[in-house]
Amino acid sequence: MTTRGTSRLSLIVAVVALAGCAGHGTRPLRDRTAEAAQDEKAANRAYAGGDIHHAADLYESVVAATPDDADAWYRLGNARFRLQKLDDAGLAYERAIKLKPDHAQALYNLGVVRLKQAQAAMVASARAGEPGDSLRRDSGRIVQRLARVGDDVGARNKGAGGAPPFIVEPEDDR
Repeated sequence: MTTRGTSRLSLIVAVVALAGCAGHGTRPLRDRTAEAAQDEKAANRAYAGGDIHHAADLYESVVAATPDDADAWYRLGNARFRLQKLDDAGLAYERAIKLKPDHAQALYNLGVVRLKQAQAAMVASARAGEPGDSLRRDSGRIVQRLARVGDDVGARNKGAGGAPPFIVEPEDDR
């Protein structure tokens, strides 16, 4: 065999070996999609049953398998919100909105997250200020105004708690 023939054979062996490595441990897309559908059903049941930690874990699996599913990101955002992980919830809602810019529920819920974050920042500001300080007084006023936002929710009738409104759940959309 010539040097040229040996080089070609070596190249073919290397390509086949790399192709084998690239495919190792992966499943066909349809298998991952079917598994994601099962995980989503289980996550929805866990969420409805109040097992939010388990639901969030399952939604994480769903978005890992189907990263272009805006509704899966929205539901993950809801689970993270319920776990008081506002920053993570906001990221999930933002991803849903990036995938589907007119996702009204994700847009609404992102607004709720931002209101809650603003309220927490104003509470911290008010607590950090010195008594009689204008910044403390202004922060306190803003906290009160943000708390009243929850009383203006309207038809959803969930705002009586004096906090920013609640997130929109999938069953609220019917």
